[in-house]
Amino acid sequence: MDVAMALATVFFCLLLLASAAISLLLLRLCLAALRRAPAPAARAPYAAVDPEAAARAAAPPAVPQQEPPLPAAWAKPKAPEPRRLAWREVEALTGGFDEAAVVGRGGSGGAVYLSRIPVLAGGPPAAVKVHRWCGGGERRLGAFRRELDLLRRVGRHPRLVALLAYSDDHEEGGALVLEYMPGGTLADRLHHAATPPLTWRHRMRVLHDVAAALEHLHDAVSIVHGDVSASNVLLDAGGRARLCDLGSACEGTFSAAVAPARGAAAVGSPGYADPFFLRTGIVSKKSDVYGFGVLLLEALTGSPAAGAPGPDGVGGQYLAARVLPRVRAAGVAGLVDGRLGDGYDAVEAGDVARIAVECVAPQPGLRPTMAQVRAAVAEKAARSIAATDGGESDLKLLDLFRMAS
Repeated sequence: MDVAMALATVFFCLLLLASAAISLLLLRLCLAALRRAPAPAARAPYAAVDPEAAARAAAPPAVPQQEPPLPAAWAKPKAPEPRRLAWREVEALTGGFDEAAVVGRGGSGGAVYLSRIPVLAGGPPAAVKVHRWCGGGERRLGAFRRELDLLRRVGRHPRLVALLAYSDDHEEGGALVLEYMPGGTLADRLHHAATPPLTWRHRMRVLHDVAAALEHLHDAVSIVHGDVSASNVLLDAGGRARLCDLGSACEGTFSAAVAPARGAAAVGSPGYADPFFLRTGIVSKKSDVYGFGVLLLEALTGSPAAGAPGPDGVGGQYLAARVLPRVRAAGVAGLVDGRLGDGYDAVEAGDVARIAVECVAPQPGLRPTMAQVRAAVAEKAARSIAATDGGESDLKLLDLFRMAS
């Protein structure tokens, strides 16, 4: 009986302890829940009512206004597909390949004819670049097809000569019908005494045009031009520059060992060719940067990149090798084209020379990209570029074209 009484007492004590523990746990949970509950917002006893604010709060949300459309002249031009011509149409355009219609020679040696009739109804004259397979066979045919493919890939850009039509189905040759540039080449305007020299402002605008063309090739379509030179810069009727001739162009970076398969048998004209490529056979976008650096020096000094001596009478050495030591030692003093007289901006000339020094650095890794070069030219020669007709608006146009590419 005593044992049963003791067990009952123990059980009762345990039950009391368990009840107390459960009650304590529930109390803690309630307190924690109260602490987490958000406090009611305080109401200002005498808050004034703003009718306009109340109306705005009750009104539906405003629809954000769209930006006004860009001017039509700033929109990215829509590139029409080049026409495919029959060979008889090429014969008609060239007057039966009349030698009197020849206006030049392409980098591959093919004759360039001034079209006798417009390619497009009511359109401007065109230049017809004719390739012949005889004597070169598959090599020349392959080079023509590569150039045609690259031109079609590049499409339209305001600073590149555009492909209007082509013919590729004749057994003896092919033809590329391109925009005709009546202003001649930059080489003619810089070095031929029979033509008036370009003004300093015009030179700066031309350099920016060429830099914009190379930037587009490098960044938009990943193409190396391969032959940047004053002879491959053409001027239109308004004096604006267009880069031409993709006969040496190629895609990306590669070694000369695979050049025939990638589209370039040789990269660079004498005086413009990248010494790194000549040593190693490796072609890259920085090869174009080197060529453009030489073009900067050419426009600055008025001296050709190679061959004939410049105004100082010195010749027999490439322009970069002849001028760079003087630029590094004494700046541009005595180097600016004498035909300009005092008609140039000395500060801009010094800045352009420094950009050229960076472009022709011996190692490609030390050279800037063409995007950086174009931006530097636009900044350092801004006064001269803006002073030309439509120069400032053209900078905006090119910026918008790059954003749309």
